Amino acid sequence: MGQQIIAKLIPLLNKINWPATETATEQGRQSFLVGLEKVDAYSGNPNDLTAALKTFVTGGSRPYAYAGTAYALLAASRENDGSYAPDGLSEAKAWLGKAQDLEPDVVEINMVEPLLYVHNGRLDDARLVLDYLHDISPTDYYLYRIEVAYWQAMGDLEKTVEWFGKTAEAASTVPQRLTTRRQLADYYFDQKMWAEAKDAYQEALHFDNSNPLIWHKLSIVHWQLEDVDEAEKCNQQTLRLKDFPAARQMEARIKEKKSDGGLLGRLFG
Repeated sequence: MGQQIIAKLIPLLNKINWPATETATEQGRQSFLVGLEKVDAYSGNPNDLTAALKTFVTGGSRPYAYAGTAYALLAASRENDGSYAPDGLSEAKAWLGKAQDLEPDVVEINMVEPLLYVHNGRLDDARLVLDYLHDISPTDYYLYRIEVAYWQAMGDLEKTVEWFGKTAEAASTVPQRLTTRRQLADYYFDQKMWAEAKDAYQEALHFDNSNPLIWHKLSIVHWQLEDVDEAEKCNQQTLRLKDFPAARQMEARIKEKKSDGGLLGRLFG
């Protein structure tokens, strides 16, 4: 999916009227941070990325708009298997380079660099830049999030969870708290740590009770924990919020399971 999104996104960038101001401004910084939250909410719908790009541009600061574009391209590049489309990584590097040419010493802009290195598999380079940026800004929420990505790439479960905890403590807005909880839940989900995933998804619902994807994944988690009744409740809530094929497939599996259980119950009394 990443390559397809990138193929649609790159031509759009050539049509944008970029801000005239070539310095980093406070207004640009604030729009940049808001745009990052919109990118973090991305779950496959290109409209989320388009909205983020508009936010970056309305900040009126070209270096922040370029850096935000690089961040959006990284998100768009992610494939379903967790890899990253090479074209997207290449484009992200180019846009980040434009931002750094204009403003080489801005932490918020430079923090995109170690994330790019992580997704490119250049973990030694990512570590060097992260350590440097931590010295400048030791309690930055986004640097903490990149630490999470770094330790995931390193395959270190304990460190990954530790940095998720630090990121949650550093989160200062509801979208940031939701993103942290949702991503921790997804991490547990990918690791097949079902009990931990259940708790994390339930915490994520505390911040976003109307998110159908969270309800859907919680339904799958309950299914894996062999709690069919709870899986059914979550699946029903998913479909009330949004009707999509994966949720219907889960509904069919639940009905089949409950039907088989009822039949066996009648057969064996």
